[in-house]
Amino acid sequence: MEIIEKAPAKINLGLDVVDKRADGYHELEMVMSSVDLADRLILEELAEDKI
Repeated sequence: MEIIEKAPAKINLGLDVVDKRADGYHELEMVMSSVDLADRLILEELAEDKI
């Protein structure tokens, strides 16, 4: 079995760290723009249990 998917690209035009959360992660505000580029992911099943 083979699965082929597209992972669309984006460009970050702005990224601000606005706060630190109690769980240690940060709240972010982002301005993004899509572009007509993408990665192609191909997933194939293997006979053995390996990645």
